[in-house]
Amino acid sequence: MNHKILFFSLLILVSSCQTVDKPTDLSKLSHSEIIKRVKNKDFPNRDTIIYKNEKGDIISTDSLLKIEDPENWTADWYTDKNGVVRELILREATDQDKKFQNEIQEAMKYEAPLELVDIDCNNICNILQNVRESDQEMRTTGEEINPEVDRQNLSTVISLIEKCGMPSLEDVNEEQMTTIWLVLQHGDHANRKKYLPLLEKAAKKGDLKATQIAMMKDRILMDDGEPQIYGTQVTKSGNEWVLYELADPETVNQRRAEIGFEPLQDYLSRWDIVFDVKQL
Repeated sequence: MNHKILFFSLLILVSSCQTVDKPTDLSKLSHSEIIKRVKNKDFPNRDTIIYKNEKGDIISTDSLLKIEDPENWTADWYTDKNGVVRELILREATDQDKKFQNEIQEAMKYEAPLELVDIDCNNICNILQNVRESDQEMRTTGEEINPEVDRQNLSTVISLIEKCGMPSLEDVNEEQMTTIWLVLQHGDHANRKKYLPLLEKAAKKGDLKATQIAMMKDRILMDDGEPQIYGTQVTKSGNEWVLYELADPETVNQRRAEIGFEPLQDYLSRWDIVFDVKQL
């Protein structure tokens, strides 16, 4: 388990089955409250909360990342009078805690239904151009990614597809067409899976690139907890980037070449990741 998953596991594992002396002036969140927050993507700010053990001793984040068996630990969440999580109390997980983790994992996948917006089908070029600029402004200027902006862009693109149909390069330029793929790639898991078949059809007609479809397939597989096919997805392990689990690594460069990708070792070099699996 990498450090990012380890850290997050400590945050999401919760249970009310064991009594712990609550911190002064703080209230412990119940199961239902935790699930509601997880569905709303309202997670504790790990830079401002305090971590403690059951005795009340403060635990450093470095110590948390060194825990070798995170599945055997849980953290109870405590909030102030304004509902802000201020402390996480770390303790050994019970069997009930471990069962509840599955409920939390399902809650993490929840996405509120998108609200479709009005679309002028005679103006899709300008609509997609504006969406692209909005998407790229956050990602090329060093700004923090705003999930609300991504959500609004996703709503616009899906509304366009549902009302006007999937455009082609006869309707929009290549950059605007790519924007549809880009926004879905930056969107939620459920909509990536839902609209992938339409994107695949567009790629077969030459309106999108095969490499774009491959990247989306890898992303979907990773989010489903399955091995990726083309090696396009990397994750953080502590302070280092690592290649996400790969199916049949000894033939990956053959698969990559078939759709126009460079060899995997060249691709991964930008993250200083070494890939030295001998290719068949």
